[in-house]
Amino acid sequence: MILRKGLALLMGVLIILSSTLTVHATQVSMNLVILVSDNEADMAVAKNVAGILGARVVVSPWGTYNPVASAEILTINPDRVIIIGGPVAVPEEYPKDLESFGIPYERWYGETRYETNLAVIKMLKEEFREAFEEIKYAIIVNGRDAIAIEAYSTRLLSEFFSDGTDGKSILILTDVEKADETIQALDELNSLVEVKYAATYSGTINLKPMFPLNDDLISSYLKKRFGSEYYPSMDMLAPYSTAVYHLLVNVQNKTNRAEKLLDGLQIPDARKKLEEAKKFMTLAWAQYKEGNYAMAYELAMKANFDADFVISRSYSEINTIYQGSAKLQMTREILQLEIMVNVLQKKGYDVTEIKALIEQAKEALNKGDYTTLLKELIPRIKTEIAQLTLGRPIPRVPGGKDRGRP
Repeated sequence: MILRKGLALLMGVLIILSSTLTVHATQVSMNLVILVSDNEADMAVAKNVAGILGARVVVSPWGTYNPVASAEILTINPDRVIIIGGPVAVPEEYPKDLESFGIPYERWYGETRYETNLAVIKMLKEEFREAFEEIKYAIIVNGRDAIAIEAYSTRLLSEFFSDGTDGKSILILTDVEKADETIQALDELNSLVEVKYAATYSGTINLKPMFPLNDDLISSYLKKRFGSEYYPSMDMLAPYSTAVYHLLVNVQNKTNRAEKLLDGLQIPDARKKLEEAKKFMTLAWAQYKEGNYAMAYELAMKANFDADFVISRSYSEINTIYQGSAKLQMTREILQLEIMVNVLQKKGYDVTEIKALIEQAKEALNKGDYTTLLKELIPRIKTEIAQLTLGRPIPRVPGGKDRGRP
């Protein structure tokens, strides 16, 4: 019974993930890939880093593994992969893939999105000094303000700064109790010439930011650094219809994914959070239809937080089920490899021989011949994939390491 449930969960997870991957590319100056989840804060940081370094960004669903992402990375054949975000956001299956294919990687992260942001800035300074010194501008945004974060990611730098074409900019995430991390990040940036705040306001006469910035404390620091007359300006953004609609769609999709992942699992606290997320989304859509965009935005962000909790707990439980069964573990790995190969086939690779090996692996699985799977067929499949995409056998060396965790 447990095996049947586990297999059903496995198939469901892979089907859910198969259509959620996106790839973003910038002008590439080196063969560098950044892997990140679709969390709005981490993804904005990753795009920011990609713009500074000239890298490609592969985005995978928050909190869950997608073999399509690993296949995309293989087709790029990078010299190095930087993972932005911790193992909850970007699961450990990704580093395992990179190690098994001999692709060097580093994970840059902290315990929170604010510490991850700070870790990224420190790693940029340490490992890419020349590009780092080109950063002249900083935008400070509340780490929960998805609309302001997205605005920074999509708007031209010149729209934020009067002379924004002369230099690069960096995103700094903050919050009421995160001013220390913000100031630490600013301290790392020796070449700054201008700092601004960006925030979504509630639409009231006072134009109060929906998500606070603790700008009094941060501005006090900036005055000491740039002079007593310096005060960073505030770029105020309205929660307009289109931005809020796109946000609601994204959170609705995440909530639906959380519900599918939780289906069949007995996790009372996750079930409670799911019901809260669904309630918040119902209220958010109602407020949106009434034209109350600020309220719809606030409710959607509450749902987003709850959906993240459900996804994290559900995925952890599914992994526990896998670990309790050798058959499930082997089934999982074969399905993941099959999805990778299907991606390669769609991209024009000749995968005929690899597909034949996968069929052999399925036969061995049905017979319970796990020794042949582990020692012969799965290693051979991975070697063939590496030879096809990377043009070399799999090296017998570790792939990478974690960096930047405070």
